[in-house]
Amino acid sequence: MRIRSRVSMGLWLPLTVWLVGACASAGPVIEMDPMHFEVVDKPGDSRVETLDPAVLFREAGTAFTNEDYATAAAKYVLIVERFGESRYGNVSRFNGALALERAGRCPEALPHYTSLAERVAGSKDAHDAVFRMASCHEALEAWRPAVEALDRILAPEWKGIVSLDKLEAYARRGWYRYKQGDLARAERDYKRALKTYRKDIGNPAMLGNRWVSMAQYEVGQIYSELFAAIRFRLPIEEMARDLEDKSNLFIKAQNAYVKAVRHHHRDFAVKSGFQLGALFERMYDDMMAAEVPDDLTEEEIEIYYSELRKHVKPLVTKAIDIYERNVQLGRRLKGGEEWVKKTEAGLARLKEVLRSDAEKDALEALK
Repeated sequence: MRIRSRVSMGLWLPLTVWLVGACASAGPVIEMDPMHFEVVDKPGDSRVETLDPAVLFREAGTAFTNEDYATAAAKYVLIVERFGESRYGNVSRFNGALALERAGRCPEALPHYTSLAERVAGSKDAHDAVFRMASCHEALEAWRPAVEALDRILAPEWKGIVSLDKLEAYARRGWYRYKQGDLARAERDYKRALKTYRKDIGNPAMLGNRWVSMAQYEVGQIYSELFAAIRFRLPIEEMARDLEDKSNLFIKAQNAYVKAVRHHHRDFAVKSGFQLGALFERMYDDMMAAEVPDDLTEEEIEIYYSELRKHVKPLVTKAIDIYERNVQLGRRLKGGEEWVKKTEAGLARLKEVLRSDAEKDALEALK
């Protein structure tokens, strides 16, 4: 009978091998991992291949170290398929999923993470697998299952969860909820992350922690987004309410950005500094764009804008000061190059605003 290429013959080495001495007396029992034989029958190539999980595992590890994630994944998955109940099974589920994830194949990685998390539920290994599930869902922009994964982490999945993992889970879940448009719950998660940080502030690992800076920055972003949505519109009574609401959100966003800058994280400090300057710039732009009553004469409108420029000029000068400091911060931290460039562009733009406003005021004085 002709056997098709790479069809398993189902031959397994016994798990127990008896060592036989010179006199054929019974010796100690040695537990061995299973081995698998496969017949390869191709034209000009007939042989029996031996699949040894220890060898496959070693080869997969080497491929992973060399960043050959496709090869690593293939070998780890083969171990799971053929030796899934061996001592290599669960670690290969995790490593294989991680290799697939690194290869950009998250849809294929997720079932392996899920399988491992179900097999070892409540353990540190399950905790790690569920965290990676959240990362895969994030990469796929599947925000709801990403939130559900972190719900499981914070339940907690593993009762030994440490504060650093809680901090990360809260910060990331806040981001996922923000992406879902749920700003209120996102803000609550960010604040829970910051509370976790404050409760364990003496932990050296908290110093310069990315998730602390991210949570603080994103709180500022939420307030900034709400602030930007308010426009000054007539009638006067409504405009007064808008000014009060906008000013309150301005202060909240400002405080959040200042705190984020003070953490001096390379990825978020310069970004926060830029957003802080942009906050002042946006207030200036919105006030200059406020609706003007229809019954004003052309001369009265000129006077109105002249007086308004005097009142809002401090916003421009403050923004310029913040932008200048932020450029210096970026150079000192040697990070956030993109945000340094944006800061420099904002700085040039506002200096031009000051120059233009000064020319307008000079022309007004000549009249």
